[in-house]
Amino acid sequence: MSAASIFTTLEAVLKKEGESVVKSVNGIYQFDINTAAGLKSWAVDLKNGSGSIKTEKHPKPECTITMLEADFIDLMSGKLNGQTAFMQKKLKIQGNMALAMKLNNIVKKLKDSPSGTAAAAAAAPAAPAAPAAAGSLDDGTPVGKMFADLAKTVAGKPELVKQINGVYQFNITGAAEKTYTVDLKNAPGVVKAGPPTKADCTITIKDEDFLNLMSGKVNGQALFGQRKLKIGGNMGLAMKLGQITKAKPAAKL
Repeated sequence: MSAASIFTTLEAVLKKEGESVVKSVNGIYQFDINTAAGLKSWAVDLKNGSGSIKTEKHPKPECTITMLEADFIDLMSGKLNGQTAFMQKKLKIQGNMALAMKLNNIVKKLKDSPSGTAAAAAAAPAAPAAPAAAGSLDDGTPVGKMFADLAKTVAGKPELVKQINGVYQFNITGAAEKTYTVDLKNAPGVVKAGPPTKADCTITIKDEDFLNLMSGKVNGQALFGQRKLKIGGNMGLAMKLGQITKAKPAAKL
């Protein structure tokens, strides 16, 4: 699979469902993709008519996406989460951030198309087994151990799902950048490595600050005020972080 083949597939989708795609996205993208042959650009107009794709730079793009070809292929085939790619600096965004968030609309259309499904299947290697046990979260790092402990807490306190009713994505930055899912919306609740399918609240925080937060050494509001904790999505769920830290036994750091 190549970036060019993805845009060919998207062009076929627009011929059949262009008006609905334009209605759901309503924006103009420029994709600057670094390929083995050099930088290539595609102008994707999902704002006018039934949409259009041209192999050129757009004169007035509303959102410009810059990626390596391999990462772009993973993103559009659903193997790489957009937020994760952004946090790992694999995806650069200029312009309208709201349009960048709508990239998932395009990914879904590509996956639903016959040619897109076949291409994604051909490109995807066998998926590794998802870590199901708390022990699999403990990778030897303090952060991994903290999430492993949290998984045990969730398993022992199913009432947390009723109390919280939300799915968190934790983007941990610092020495080792990792993403974790804490699903306290779907019974019986789960904690796992990797991003969720859909997060209600995204927390971005440095590893040492996360450890201090979860051990009760520092207050979440204080971290937010110091700009050490960034929140995306449901702010109400962010306010419930205290319930999680109280439920989890204090760690011995």
